[in-house]
Amino acid sequence: MGELLNLEVVPAQPCDLDFAWYEEIRAGLLRQTVGYADRVLDVGCGRGDILLMLSAQIREGIGVDICQDDLDRAGGERQRRKIANLMFRHADARALPFPDSSFDVVLLLGDVLTYLADSEHEVVVTELKRVLKEGGTAAHESMNWDWEYRWPYPPADIFFKRSGRGDFIMQRIRRNASGLETSRDYEVVPTTPLHQWILEQEWPVSPQGANTWLEVKENAPIPKEWLKFSGVSRTRHYRPRDLERLYKRGGFHHPEPGHGCHGP
Repeated sequence: MGELLNLEVVPAQPCDLDFAWYEEIRAGLLRQTVGYADRVLDVGCGRGDILLMLSAQIREGIGVDICQDDLDRAGGERQRRKIANLMFRHADARALPFPDSSFDVVLLLGDVLTYLADSEHEVVVTELKRVLKEGGTAAHESMNWDWEYRWPYPPADIFFKRSGRGDFIMQRIRRNASGLETSRDYEVVPTTPLHQWILEQEWPVSPQGANTWLEVKENAPIPKEWLKFSGVSRTRHYRPRDLERLYKRGGFHHPEPGHGCHGP
């Protein structure tokens, strides 16, 4: 089947599947950055892992996200651990439902901005600045595009991912040095040889249960009738200097790569 399709699976690297090494480094940096803060806001908190980890050293933590399933899991874990100083609620990063100067520390971790249009990034950063107390700290975590783009990517990568319905999605991804990642997205048509070939592959497994994907080298074009075009998506990543500029436009006077961003 692989020869018929002329596709070749690119082996996943261990660091792409097992994130324990990174999570340990991140946890140490966050504990140091947050310290024994009074009130902490985690924007795009997901399942609440960060605030759950920090709960013993802060007085109060609030996590917000737009995914109710993740918030329910975060709340369930908070109850299971009997942690009383955390709250998880539904909220949009572009319009945070908190008064000005509400938090000592605000967190924007895990490439949250990549889920939003470029034009909305400054809106989010401005909201972080608004709810942050004078002299407070904002901590941002995202992919360093200067580092990521050094890898010898082909002109266009092909990835297969599982959809929420159990089907497969194919993405043709192109990148440029400025941080723009453009994906042409397709649904894989069921009952086609391509669909069957994907089912036969050994799917990478993450020890942390994270979603994984198949990266594929296309040695010959995949027949168009095996795919259903679903749209184009664009994601903006940041080089450190561009991220500094973004935070300055959002009102932060002294953003520092590798450290928290401080208010005036």
